Amino acid sequence: MNTGPKIGGGQSFIMNTLINNGLPNWQEIEKQIWAINMKSCLQEPDYHAEGDVYTHTVMVIDELLKLDDFKVLNDSDKEVVLLGCLFHDVGKPKTTIIEDGKIRSPGHSKLSEKLAREILWDWEFTKREQVCSLVRLHGLPVWSIEKEDAVRGLILSSLRIKNNLLYTVAKADMLGRTCNMIDPLIFNVELFKELCLENQCFYNEKEFYNSHSKFKYCQSNDIFPPQIYDSTEFEVTILCGLPGSGKDTFALSFELPIVSLDDLREKYKVKRGDKKLEGRIIREAYELARQYCRKKQSFIWNSTNLTFDMRAKVINVLKVYNPRFKIVYIEASMETIAERRRDEIDSFSLDKMFRLLEIPQKYEA
Repeated sequence: MNTGPKIGGGQSFIMNTLINNGLPNWQEIEKQIWAINMKSCLQEPDYHAEGDVYTHTVMVIDELLKLDDFKVLNDSDKEVVLLGCLFHDVGKPKTTIIEDGKIRSPGHSKLSEKLAREILWDWEFTKREQVCSLVRLHGLPVWSIEKEDAVRGLILSSLRIKNNLLYTVAKADMLGRTCNMIDPLIFNVELFKELCLENQCFYNEKEFYNSHSKFKYCQSNDIFPPQIYDSTEFEVTILCGLPGSGKDTFALSFELPIVSLDDLREKYKVKRGDKKLEGRIIREAYELARQYCRKKQSFIWNSTNLTFDMRAKVINVLKVYNPRFKIVYIEASMETIAERRRDEIDSFSLDKMFRLLEIPQKYEA
C-alpha cells in the first residue's frame, strides 16, 4: 500500500533518463554515479573475462534484446526486465573484495536490490518492486537447481516475481559475458525453467490450497505445499513503513485495538532510540498483544517493522495463538516523510532506517 501525494514522481526519470523508446539510454546512464562506479569495478576473469561490471551490464542488455523470451513480453514486463538487467550488479562496486587471489562480490545481490530501490524510490511501486525482486534473485535460476530444496526455492520466488521474468534476466546474464564455463550455467537456467513449469509456477505465482496453507508452508521447511484447514479465528495486522509514511492514520481508520510502540514511548516519556528503556516498551507491547490474542481479538501492531527479522519476531511470538497474519506496508516519498517528521527525526537517522528497509513479501504472512 502507498500513501503520500508524491509517490510515482520518478516516472519521468525512468522514461527520460534510463529508458528511451523501450531501449536503454546509454548516453544518460553512463553519467550516473552508480554507472561510473560500475565502470571501475573489475570482476573475476574465470566468470567475467569481459572485464568491468558496466561492460558486463551492457553485454547483458544486448543479449536480452535478442531473446525471444524478451520479445514476447508486454511493454510493462519488458520495462521491468530491462531495468532488472541494468541494476542486477549495481551493488558490486561496494561489495567486491579479493580473496585468495580471486575477485569476489559477496552479498552483491542484496545490496544491489537496496540501491535499485533507492534509485527508483519514487517510481511506480509495483514495477519498482518487481525490478528489485529481479535484482535480488537474479542468481537463483543458475544455482537453485543444485540445492536439495530447489522446488521450494522456486515456489517462494514465484511469490515475489513471475519466474518467467526471472528466467529471462538470468539467461541474459549468462549470455552477456565472456566465460569458458558458460554452457553448464545456461543448462542450469534451462533446468530452472523446466522445474518451474513442472510445478505450475513459471508464468504465475504458485497456487495454494488456501492462505493458511501458504502461511504454514512458508513458515516450515517443507519442500511441497500442504493442504491445511484454516482454523484461524482472528487477525493480527502488522503495519510496516518508515516513520512519517502514514501508519498512524491508516491504523486509526479501523475500529480495532492498536498496539503502538510510539504510544507506549509517549506514555512513559521514552525517547526513540533510548536503548536503556526501549526494552520495557517492547515487553509491554508484547504483553498487550498476548492479551488480545488470548481473547481471540483482532488488533493492529503499529511499529516501523522495517526488516524481515523484525516482522518475523512478532509473528513467531504470536503464532502460537493461531491468528491470521496480515502485513500492510505503507509508503510515502522521502520528501513527504522528511516534511512530516522534520522536527522529530534527523536526516541521518532517517537515511539509516531507509537503508535498513526490507519490503514485506507474500511469503511472510
